[in-house]
Amino acid sequence: MRKFLLMLGLVALVAVSCDKDPVMIEVPVQLAMDGNPFAVEGVTVTLTSATANLEAKTDASGKVTFTVPVGNYTASASFKKAEAGIQLNYNGTAAVNVVDLGKGSTFPAVSLALTASKSSQLIIKEVYNGGCLDAAGKLYQYDKYIIVYNNSDTEVDASKMCLAMAQISNMTSVNKYVITDGVIEYEKEGWVPASYGIWWFQDGVSVKIAPYSQIVISINGAIDHTATYPNSVNLSNADYVLYDLESGFSAPAHYPAPAASVPTNHYMKTVEYGMGTAWVFPNKSAVPMLIMPDQDIKAFVANPANFDNRGTNNSSNYAKVPISWVLDAMEIWSAADETKYFRRLPGVIDNGYVVMETSGTGHSWYRNVDKAATEAIEGNAGKLVYNYAGAANADATDPSGIDAEASIAAGAKIVYADSNNTAKDFHFRNVPSLKK
Repeated sequence: MRKFLLMLGLVALVAVSCDKDPVMIEVPVQLAMDGNPFAVEGVTVTLTSATANLEAKTDASGKVTFTVPVGNYTASASFKKAEAGIQLNYNGTAAVNVVDLGKGSTFPAVSLALTASKSSQLIIKEVYNGGCLDAAGKLYQYDKYIIVYNNSDTEVDASKMCLAMAQISNMTSVNKYVITDGVIEYEKEGWVPASYGIWWFQDGVSVKIAPYSQIVISINGAIDHTATYPNSVNLSNADYVLYDLESGFSAPAHYPAPAASVPTNHYMKTVEYGMGTAWVFPNKSAVPMLIMPDQDIKAFVANPANFDNRGTNNSSNYAKVPISWVLDAMEIWSAADETKYFRRLPGVIDNGYVVMETSGTGHSWYRNVDKAATEAIEGNAGKLVYNYAGAANADATDPSGIDAEASIAAGAKIVYADSNNTAKDFHFRNVPSLKK
C-alpha cells in the first residue's frame, strides 16, 4: 500500500512539473521612426532579461519575432546608415512586458522607436594654412593644404563633395549680416554665405575614400615646396589640387603648375563669383567647409537666385549654401582681433573656434582622437601609440594622449573627435603630418 501511494505521489509530482513548463509566447518587434514602421533589413535587435540575451535580424519590413516565456524584457537596436556622406546613427530601446493573453491570442507587436543623430563620415582632419619661414626669415604661405578623412567604418563616395569658405575671410572686413540675440541672420534663413568660389571634383572622376582613410587637397601649389623652402611641405604627392586658371583664379604665386605626379583629372574646378585672382584661404580667419550638394553644383553657382550680394561689387557676393549641405567646418580666428569675434557658422555646424596665434611657424591644425571609439576598434590593441607629444603647446594638446600618425603607421585605425566644436576637436600640431 505504501508503495502504491508513493507511486501516486510521484505521478502527481510529474503532473505538477508538466503544468509548470513555461508558456512560450511569440513576440514581434517592429522598428519605428516618427511613429511609423521603419523598413530596414538586417538590423540586429536584442531582447534581454535577467536570464536571457537573444538576438535576431530584421526582415525587409524591419521586423523580428522572438519566442520567449512570460517575463520582463528590454528590446534594443543600434546601427549606422550612411547616405551621401552623412552618417546617421540610429538607437532605440523599449520595455517589453510579455504576458500570456490566453489560448488563441496573439501578442501585439512591440514598437521599437528609434532616434537618429547625424554625423558626417567626411571630416576635416588637418588644416595647414599658416605657412613657414624661409631661410631669410620671411613668411612663405603658398603651401597650404587640407586633409579630408573618412571617420567611419564604411567606404564613402566623395565624388560630389565640394570645398567652400564661409564669410568673412578678412578680420579687417565688416560683417555684413545682422546678429540678433547671438543668432546671425542667415542662420535663421537656413544657409551659410560662401566667399569667392566653390571647388568641386571634375565630372566623371570617382572619389571613393576607404574606411579610416584620407585624401590630401593642395590649396596652393601641388609641388615639392621643400626643394626651395626646407621648412615647408612636399605637396607633389597631393591627391587633388585647386587648379583652374580659366576660372579667373590664376595668380602665379598661388597656382604654379602642379607636379606631374598629380593627374590632370585631379585638378579641382570652380567658378569665380568673388573678387581677385586667388581663392582666399586666409591664415588667421579661415572658415573651411566641406559640403555635399543635393543638386549639380555647376547649376547651383550659375543661378543668380542662389547668391546674396551685400556690397557694390563682387567683394561681398556670397553663395547661399544650404546648412543641410555642410558636412563639416571649422572656425579659425586671429588672436589680435579676437575681441571682434562672432560666430560665422550656425551652431548646428560648429559651436566653437580656435585662434591662430602665430603664422610662419610651420604648425597645423590637427583633429583630436576619439579615445574610446578608437580603442574599441577590433584589431587596434597593440597598435596604438600613446604619450603623444606632437602638439605645439603642451598645455593645449590632444587630450586622448594617442599619437594618431604613429598609430596609423603601426597599422591602427583612428576615429577622430567630432563634437561640432572646433575648440574641443582640434589642437595646434608642431609639425604638419605630411612633413612627419
